[in-house]
Amino acid sequence: MAGEPETSDIFRTLTWGDLDEWAGAKTLSRGKRYQREGRVRDLACLPWGDLIAWVAGTERYATTVSTDGESIESRCTCPVGDSCKHAVAVVLEYLESVKIGLPIPAATEDDPRLRLLDPDFTEHTAPSPESSLRPSLEEMTKEDLIDLLETLARYDPHIRRAIDDRRSIAATGAGLLVDALLSEIDAAADEWSRDEYRDGGIPDYSRVQEKMEILFSMGYADEVVLAGEVLLQKGPGAVEMVDDEGETIDQIASCMDVVFSALAVSPRPAHEKILYAIEAELEDGYGLCTGAGRVLAGDFPEEEWSIAADRLLERLEDIAPVQEDSGFTPRYRRNRLVTMIVTALDKAGRQDEATRLRIVETGRTDTYPDLAARLLREGQRDEALQWIYRGIRETEEMAPGIADELRTILREIWEREGNRPAVAAVRAEAFFYEPTYPAFRDLMEAARRAGVRDKVRDAAMRYLIGGERPPAGSGVIPGVLPDTGVGVRAPRRESTAPVADTLIEIAIAEERSDEILHWYDRWKEDRIDHYRRQDRVADAVVDAYPERANAIWREKAERLIVEARPRSYEESLRYLRRLRSHMETPEWEEYLGELRHKHARKRRFLEVLDHVEDRRIVEEI
Repeated sequence: MAGEPETSDIFRTLTWGDLDEWAGAKTLSRGKRYQREGRVRDLACLPWGDLIAWVAGTERYATTVSTDGESIESRCTCPVGDSCKHAVAVVLEYLESVKIGLPIPAATEDDPRLRLLDPDFTEHTAPSPESSLRPSLEEMTKEDLIDLLETLARYDPHIRRAIDDRRSIAATGAGLLVDALLSEIDAAADEWSRDEYRDGGIPDYSRVQEKMEILFSMGYADEVVLAGEVLLQKGPGAVEMVDDEGETIDQIASCMDVVFSALAVSPRPAHEKILYAIEAELEDGYGLCTGAGRVLAGDFPEEEWSIAADRLLERLEDIAPVQEDSGFTPRYRRNRLVTMIVTALDKAGRQDEATRLRIVETGRTDTYPDLAARLLREGQRDEALQWIYRGIRETEEMAPGIADELRTILREIWEREGNRPAVAAVRAEAFFYEPTYPAFRDLMEAARRAGVRDKVRDAAMRYLIGGERPPAGSGVIPGVLPDTGVGVRAPRRESTAPVADTLIEIAIAEERSDEILHWYDRWKEDRIDHYRRQDRVADAVVDAYPERANAIWREKAERLIVEARPRSYEESLRYLRRLRSHMETPEWEEYLGELRHKHARKRRFLEVLDHVEDRRIVEEI
């Protein structure tokens, strides 16, 4: 093919499995659709073998894809940035062109799309992250700079808008651009686009970020901060309505990063900056305001922190007290506010006041772990232990997760003090409460350190196999481990001995294939279903009992196929590929024929079945 570099031949070795592993089944499916719809334009090969193209999406995006035959990498000007549907579409468009014999034009080293993808790109050399454009731009004449900007503006609407926005500020001030910024925020979260989002689209906040960055760079930091308040009001609504893989959250968070950078240098008093960042974190339910931490880490005077703390204390007084039956959300919100106040008091040099606040609020919000940790940091071990035991009693029934956290703190105290028997006792209590394999593993390690492993193992196995356990409220394994003072809880859930799933995991860890299958068969008799454990059993016994492993994989594959959903078909591939790897060729060919005959009307499944062999994509297009 004229002009096509030999290194691009590596793309022809790619299989469907390669694309699935790189981009994921959902993105692969969307990329197929984009390629079928003819969205890939001006496809070309770069001199070093990468593919480059325009892909029509919400806007026109520049996309490059490279591969070394083992891994795939891509860059795209879309909000996702890499491993996106646009990159998948570029690969598939290239392979289809190869299949039908279309020539692939060669791109030049100074293709304008490369500068859109990476402004620091230089010919022949991969850009270094530390490289800067300023030295080379300073060497250019005014006319050369104008030519460069005009060229980039023709190819990239982002650059054209940036130039127009700066020209607007220079001519009339920031007012028009601020209005445009607020309109962009409204447009991204507008209700009219709800149906579009349900169909797989995502909102585009790139223009919001562009305008924020321009305002910030031209000295309008406070205008950016005010726009950030609007974004935090409307952004969560967009997050809630969109079914994506976190792209919307990432985009809004990137915009908020600009906001917090602007906040740090804005002319606002320091205590107002602190309060802005704290309020943003308190209202953030989606991880949009990670940049607030950078502001709060600033070197503010103690008196400014003190002002912020007093304002937050006033807010706390205005909140109605949390009642015993208030539920989780009011307690959680109050505790977040208290935590922020404690932070502000500490940074204001008012540590004693912060500790008193924690003590007062602990009973209201069940924040016993926070108080215990604080007392320990202050060297008040005995007081911390009192609150730990009290917290366990108070939260055991209604908030067992908090009681578990307190038990962990208690165990960590004894670990630091070298009290190994007490540590093993806490581990044993946790095991008898919920006899999972991780609890058993942790108990065995703690018992080994305490020098009582064999006796503890015997007690644990008697429980797993025969159901024999210490009575609730008594010490754990009397005569072997000490009484921790917190007692043995009733089991988290009633389970009939033997506890087969844990016994299976113990046998897997000890590589006992016979015992694995013994407990697996018992597990199956009890009609217990745990999808992932079946995978572990098959993988553990495949060398010693390949026919049993194959039976498990067949069952799982066929269960997925019967669901008759594209996602289930894709998931069945992993089991069908394992079967192919461990079956003799005649047996596999017979089974493959059975599947094709039995599911002949399931067109989507037959397409997936073609990928079992993981043949090259170019052979199947």
